[in-house]
Amino acid sequence: MTPAMGAEPTTKTGLDVLVVGGGPAGSAAAYWLGERGHRVLVVEKKTFPREKTCGDGLTPRAVKQLVDMGLGDWLGGHQRMDGLRSIAHGVTLELAWPDHPEFPPYGYVVRRRELDAAVAERAGGAGATVWTGAEAVAPIVEDGVVRGARVLRKETGATEDVRARYLLVCDGSNSRFGRALGTA
Repeated sequence: MTPAMGAEPTTKTGLDVLVVGGGPAGSAAAYWLGERGHRVLVVEKKTFPREKTCGDGLTPRAVKQLVDMGLGDWLGGHQRMDGLRSIAHGVTLELAWPDHPEFPPYGYVVRRRELDAAVAERAGGAGATVWTGAEAVAPIVEDGVVRGARVLRKETGATEDVRARYLLVCDGSNSRFGRALGTA
């Protein structure tokens, strides 16, 4: 244990939204909130770029969201896919993406380490603050209301109580933070 870990946490206030998890969901939410002038902080326990087990496929719905965030040209540098192919037990099944008036008829293959970094960078460009290497270790609950999170800054070992009007839990299906809240 470093000496800083035993110290009293500092407090960060004045935020509209605290986003726990800086993957595509958390960073995209931070982007849209930042675009609308909200004060947003994203805390992500890993540092970017990071490896993450993922199929790396983006559906047409995801492509539309990323294009709307200004990442269309960036996506164009990746492998485009015009449908899905599944091979199992000697049987191959190929499906085209369904026609939809709002979504493109294609997806992309993008490594998660690239996607996470690109979406987090867009969130920062929209005014959100993104802390990597910062883990939300415990919710701050007062009078039955979640007010924020205690955040461990891994580089220094210091903790900070971060308070916000709203909290988004976007740290994935194995969310320790969500389990602490009883939501995962």
